Amino acid sequence: MPLLRKTSVVALALGVLTVIFLARHLSAGLGKPQYLYGQDGPLYDARIFRPGVAKPAGENYTRVLVMGHLRSEDVSWVSRELPGLATQMYTVDADADADAGSDSSSGSGSGSGSGSGLPANKGHEAMVYLTYIIDHYSALPDVVLFFHPHRQTWHNNVLLNVDSATTIKLLSDAHVVRQGYFNTRCHLDPGCPDWLHVDRPRWRHDLKHKPEEPALTTELFHALHGADVPVPRAISQPCCAQFAVSGERIRQRPRDFYLRYRDWLLATDLDDKTSGRLMEYSWQYIFTGNFEFCPSQHRCYCDGYGVCFAGEHGLQTWLATLKEKEKVDRRLVALWDQGSSLGEEYKRLARDSKHLGDLLDSMRESALRRGYDPKTRAEECGREWREGDGF
Repeated sequence: MPLLRKTSVVALALGVLTVIFLARHLSAGLGKPQYLYGQDGPLYDARIFRPGVAKPAGENYTRVLVMGHLRSEDVSWVSRELPGLATQMYTVDADADADAGSDSSSGSGSGSGSGSGLPANKGHEAMVYLTYIIDHYSALPDVVLFFHPHRQTWHNNVLLNVDSATTIKLLSDAHVVRQGYFNTRCHLDPGCPDWLHVDRPRWRHDLKHKPEEPALTTELFHALHGADVPVPRAISQPCCAQFAVSGERIRQRPRDFYLRYRDWLLATDLDDKTSGRLMEYSWQYIFTGNFEFCPSQHRCYCDGYGVCFAGEHGLQTWLATLKEKEKVDRRLVALWDQGSSLGEEYKRLARDSKHLGDLLDSMRESALRRGYDPKTRAEECGREWREGDGF
């Protein structure tokens, strides 16, 4: 057997060292990036807020869906898919010759109607959300659902078919009441961790993903949140301004608190998109007192929607299986585009795709069955539960 050349030995040695280096760092980091799975500890500032208490099993919660939409956007899915749900709908681009900021109802159901008028169409959904809170502060339901008008969109949850109707149907009112504030997106990216920074150096701006960050100066931060609010290390929460809040949690801040935010929106010289995105990453502070809010993905799915995979590992297995199916499907599309849909590789990949799809459906169905048991939800999420308790 011929001896290895000196250069080969050196290359082999470097390769071994590289493997050892990567193994050590990857293994050391497996338990560290908590943001991948969500933060532990209280999800609100106990100096400002108190926890909510769920109703006894079998009792109903009052809820309302608050939504702003353009006249051109079809929101008929709300009344069709969610019959009986009370809604408060705002048409944000009302006719100029109508009363300033007037809006019309496009929803239906018990207690449904239109808002009492927007002072301006600024700040994207933030103007709608704040106006509803200000106008209904003294008569809020148990749970307020703040949603965009699109039924299916990427910022919904992949496990819920990125569907707003499914999200609202499965969303646990008891969980919202206990937690106070519930960002309906379980996936932490984009928005977590370590997302926005005040006075970020220009060379570190990510204008593709965070175009609002250059505007976030110390001066603007204090104008938005108050002169006495300390500048945080970072501002983070899962995107994209869809959430549920208990009426009790809303009223734990005074009405004037929300008026000040709306006044800021009305007065700011920032464009609609920038002001809206800054508000998108302000709701967690408004309703929890924390600027960093990155909850556990598993707890979000399990306690929030009743999709319980017997722990974080089960959820990550489902998501990894989904990625594998997406990889197979991309290859199928490429072969189809190449005119190779009759070949053996295409047939094999088609079988693999179907198998993975069936596996995903089976795993999700099993998780839904587990989550149908209120005791299982509590145990999986580390929450105290007593016999007879509901969700």
